[in-house]
Order: sequence, then structure tokens, then C-alpha cells
Amino acid sequence: MHGRDAIGGLIDAKGHIRTAWRPVVDAMQVIGASEFAARAAALDRRTRFDQPSGAGTAPRLDPIPVPLMDYEFAALAAGLVERATFLGTLLDDIYGAQTSIADDLIPVSALFGAPDFVRQLARQPGFRGQRLSFYAVDLARDPATGRFGVLRDHTDQARGLGLAMSIRRSVAEVMPELFGKVTLASQRPVIESLQDWLHDEAGGGPIGLIAGSDADFADARLLARQIGALVLRPDDLSCAGGTLRLRTLAGSLPVSLLLRMALSGGIDPLEQGGAPAHGIAGLFRVLRSNSGTMLNAPGSGVLGDDRLRPFLDIIYERWHGTLPQLRPVAPPSGLDAEQAPVAGSANFDFATISHRLFAIRIGAVWRVLPGGLGFARRADGQEVVKDIWVIDSGETDHGTASPPNRSVVRAAGRIATELPSRLADDLLWLGRMVERLDAAARLLRLALPRFIDASSLPHEVAQRAMLASCLIKARLLPDETTGPFLSARRLHQTLDKERPLSELIGEVRRLLDHCGERFSTSMRELVHAALDRIPSQPDSDPAAHTACLGFVAVFNGVIAEDASRSGGFVFLEIGRRLERAEALAETLGILLDGTVDRLDPGLSLAIELADAQLSYEFLHAGPISPIPAIELLIGAVDYPRSLAFQLDALAVALRRIGAEDQAVSASRLTRGLQGLALSLAKGRGGPEAIGTQLESTHAAVEALAAELVARYFAPIPPAHRMDAEAG
Repeated sequence: MHGRDAIGGLIDAKGHIRTAWRPVVDAMQVIGASEFAARAAALDRRTRFDQPSGAGTAPRLDPIPVPLMDYEFAALAAGLVERATFLGTLLDDIYGAQTSIADDLIPVSALFGAPDFVRQLARQPGFRGQRLSFYAVDLARDPATGRFGVLRDHTDQARGLGLAMSIRRSVAEVMPELFGKVTLASQRPVIESLQDWLHDEAGGGPIGLIAGSDADFADARLLARQIGALVLRPDDLSCAGGTLRLRTLAGSLPVSLLLRMALSGGIDPLEQGGAPAHGIAGLFRVLRSNSGTMLNAPGSGVLGDDRLRPFLDIIYERWHGTLPQLRPVAPPSGLDAEQAPVAGSANFDFATISHRLFAIRIGAVWRVLPGGLGFARRADGQEVVKDIWVIDSGETDHGTASPPNRSVVRAAGRIATELPSRLADDLLWLGRMVERLDAAARLLRLALPRFIDASSLPHEVAQRAMLASCLIKARLLPDETTGPFLSARRLHQTLDKERPLSELIGEVRRLLDHCGERFSTSMRELVHAALDRIPSQPDSDPAAHTACLGFVAVFNGVIAEDASRSGGFVFLEIGRRLERAEALAETLGILLDGTVDRLDPGLSLAIELADAQLSYEFLHAGPISPIPAIELLIGAVDYPRSLAFQLDALAVALRRIGAEDQAVSASRLTRGLQGLALSLAKGRGGPEAIGTQLESTHAAVEALAAELVARYFAPIPPAHRMDAEAG
């Protein structure tokens, strides 16, 4: 079916199976195509499981590797180091002395017309950082000659490096037979040397891996796991006093080293323009003053531009008097392209293959990762990713020994560096918004039937007035909406116009995406499945209220059973308890406003809103009586929907993050509510005491929330930032 050279990497020009492929072919024959297909499905499942949360769609991995003999890889590695060294030198020249421009080797129009050229960092004499540290190259093999040529240089970001460092572990779990047949060159020496160098450069501080909205978050998080870095977003960082700073739960920490996985355009909105949220204002000043280092430097992607590609070999030959070992080639197509076997459903298919190899500059030395990624494109256009093996023949020394005297990888305190304040803030607000959605759905489910089937009975008129006030306080209706005469028609019109539930659901989705890195894949699937069951028009569909409550129940159950009780999820718990305490204090203040003997209309609503009918009956047989009902709703620390329970749980969560002063305040509020319930039970204190206690509790919880924001999340004031820089 295939010509002699049609499957290039597998068959050589003489029609023989290449040496590197023999153990793979043997395993394919023993295991069989159908079993390989099952292994491929297992690999897909494993990949989805290992995929960092919030990273998007996992790449399709193929269990059949692309093997290279070590002597073949050694020749490629030599060419890769040569090319990386040349491109790094050329990059330094383009942004430095610019002799290549003066000698007419690069047309000015081609350079300045390239969108990745960052003029603001050109000709800066104080800049001493290395501009190119991570380099990737796509290669294609000529099936007839077996020689590799360059398809594309990746000098902006070494996309796929994290996957290249991680893919072998996944493949090994589903293909143990293959790994028992050969000895592979280890990637650990290169990875460990990189870890040591990065942590030395960071001076014991955090290593930031900056990922913009355009970044491959899966690859970024895989790389961060390998090197012990933090995946950061631009809004996690700020420039103050000429230094780069990361705001963490331990305060603002200096950051001296960043790995860039964000595009150069707009990375410093102060000098480049663009949205401030997409960049770090003042970053270029930090780089110029050498107060911080960014790998790769902004603008390094200019050498991957098609405008400069035709001049690279000319410059190399002018500088070195010879042509480079790796030369550019046009992308082959059809039977002219190298083909590699891939696992199919019932047989082995063949797909066009290209290779991506990676070079890393560790200090002043370029090291090539033994292995890489093979991108196989099937005839139907589907792309799968393969692991590239480097098979040890025992005849070539390619530096697989572990680096001597390896230092222990340093890591800063977990609570300080692994949780940027932006992420803690997002988790806190996720907890608040989920609770706000829950409160809104409960309130609307309680209110709408009473306005639709409205009667003129006095207690129902009073209930509608209370519910209208509650809806306004909960920001579900505008302030100008009036009480007992609010009609069902006007209520529906206002909900359709204001769309409060839609806004809350949209905010929950946004925060879930922002916090995705803290949720496992199964947690995300469960939560999103419940969220997707909410009707698309929730403000006009009564069924949405039950669906919203179902989502909140699933969310809280997942957090309770699957999330850590420490770290970032503490802030989600704090957000939940703050929001529920504020809402309860505010709502109960409206519903329990009246004399004790006239509390029935509001008290019945409060019991129904808290879903406390059965709880009350279990504790107190007989009809609902005001005093025990108020005790249950306000002072019971063992009832999950009471006000005291929220503050007691809040105090526990605050102590977990070391906010002892705020925890003491929350405990004091709890004791005050318990004291109120006890006083009412003993016949001391009237309705004014209830109102006063609820009002003061609401104000105290708001103040406590403001203290937490000021301590953990408040940005550096602009005036302070300017003063620091001026000094």
C-alpha cells in the first residue's frame, strides 16, 4: 500500500526497518492492533486525569513512540546547539549593536515590520540578561536521505516543553512492554540541572512562570510542576520601586526571575499600550535596570518571523564561513513526507510526522533535552502527539549521568508563594458568589408564588412587603421597586430586564475558570455538569431556581468531600461564611422586625427560607413558637443555616490562615448571638434586642470582610508606588 520511502522513519532507503524501530515493531506485532487501540484509549483517559485543571482540551497522545538512536540524536543535538547559539547571538545583536543591520544582512523593513520586534528594548546598554534561554525547533526528515531539515524555529516560547518533560510517564503506564525492551537516554540530568540553575538565579525566591490569556495553560502547568515554578497571571505582579513584586498571602514578595509564556505584544502596557490587565506596567524598566530577569526576553520571537527566515543562513555563512548543520526545508506533503505508525481502531494507520526538539540554555551552556514531541497528522486531519525516544546503544556518551553535587531544590513557604493573592481573592469571591446564587434562588423560589397567587389577607400582604424588601436588599430588584403592591407581572418584567440570576451565574462561571488550577478534573466535571443543568434563561424560568439550588448542593458537596481543608480552599470557605452571614443578618433583620407576638408572618418565611421546618420539628414538637425558632435561626452553632453557625465556622477558617484577630472577632459575634438566644429564652430582651443584634452583627461582618481585603488583597496604593520608584 505504501511505497518504499512512504513511511520514511520506519523504513530506510533500502527497504529495511530502521534499527531504532525494531523493538517498537516487535512490540506492535506481539500486542496487536486492537490491543494497541485499547491502550490508546487508556492513554487518553490517563491524559485527561493528569491534565492540569482549567487547562482546556487535553492533547491526543499516541502510545507508539518515535524512536531515534543515540548516535542519530547526537548529530541532531549538535546541530540544535549550533543553531540555538547562533540565534541567541543574532538576537543579542538585533537588540544590541545591530551590526547585522549595519552590514545590510537584515533589511530594516523586514525587522521593523515584524510584529514580534519590541523597539522599546532595542539599544539598551544597561540590559545584561540573556534574551534566548528556551528554544524549540520543528524538524522534518527527508524519507529518501534520512536527513532532517528545519520547518520552523520557536524563539518566542518553547511551546510543548512541559509536555515533552511529562509525556513519557504517561506512555510508560500503558506501554510497559516497550520500556522493557530498550534503554532510553534519561531526561532527568537536563531537568535537574535546569531546576538547580533556576533556583540559584531566583536567589531562593519564587520562580514565576508568567502565562497570558493566549498561553497554553496545560503546558505551562506541566512545566511549572517539573521545575518548581508558580504559574502566574500578569495581574499577580506589579512593579514598585524598580522591582517586580508578587502579592501573596504573606505580603508583597520580590520576584527576580520570570519564565515567559505570554506574548511580547502588550506585556508592558505602560510602554506598549494595551489593556493593563494583560500585562505588567513598568516591566521594561525592571528589565533595563537588571532588577529582574525574564526568560525568554520580550521580543525574542522576532527570529521566528517569516520575514527574517530567508536571511538566517546568509547571516550564519557570513559570520562563520560555512553553512549550518540544520538547514531550512519546505514542509513535505503526501508521500514525500515522513510517515509514522499510529494506533487505529482496528489496525495500524500511518500519519505524516514532524519532530519538535528542545534546547535549554543553563547558564552559558546549551543543553538539548533527550527526547521531544512528534506531531503526527492523520489523513483525516486529526493530530496526535508522540513521545520521541532516544535509544541508548551503549556506544555514545550523551551526558546521561546525573549532575554532580546536585543542590536541594529550594522552595519558599507554601502558603506564601503557592497561593498568589489574586487566586485567594478569586477563591474567596467564588465562595461568596455561589452563596449569593443560592440565596437568590431560595428567595425567588419563596417570593414568586406569593406574588403570582396574591391574596388580600393581611399576613400575606405583610409577607409580600417583607419579601420585596428582601429582594431589594439582595440586589435582585432595583431600589425603586415598592413593597406590597408589587405585582407578579412587574416582578417578572423587572427580572427579565435586570437579569440578576444570569449575572450571578456568569460571575460564578468566570471565577470557576480563574480558579480552575485548584480543582481536579473530576471536581470540575461534576461542578460544570451541575452548572450546565441550569436553564439558559434562568431569570424567566421558574425551573432555574431548583437547578441553581442543585448546583450549589453539588458544589458544596464536592468542596466538602474532595477539597483540602487548608491552602487556597480555606479562602473559599471564608467567602461562603462571610456571604451567608451577611445575607442572614440582613434578611433576618427584615423578617424578624416586629414584636414577638406578631412575628408569625416573617418567622414562617424565615423558617421556610432556611429550610428549617423538619429541623425545628425534630427539636421542638408542636407548632412553631417564636423563641425556639429564633434560637434555631440565630443562635444554634450546630445548625448549618443559622447565623451563629456561619460565624463559628468563619472563626475556624480564619485561624487556619493565621488571621487570629479576625477569628477572635468572629467568635465574639458568635457568643453575642448565643447570648441573645439565651436571653430571649429566659424572657429577657424584646424584638428591639433582636434588631439591634442583627444590625450590629451585619456591620461587624462587613467590617471584618474589609479587614481581610485590606490585609490580603488590597493593591499597593498608586501614590506609594510612585514614591517608592521616585526614591
